[in-house]
Amino acid sequence: MILIRFLTDFYAVDGSGNSNVKYAAGVSYPQDEETTRLVASGIAEEITVPDGPAALKQPADPAP
Repeated sequence: MILIRFLTDFYAVDGSGNSNVKYAAGVSYPQDEETTRLVASGIAEEITVPDGPAALKQPADPAP
């Protein structure tokens, strides 16, 4: 699974001019059109994390 981790806070400004943190630095968010665009701008990075059964740690093979 690909997630987007933000390197800096990204602020959204509402119609009244108030700014709020939309994406916090160090937090990972699902990949979508907006977050992918922000990766291209350099304020976020793509990270790959395993998902499903492959994400579980596999036990070591028992000795024969």
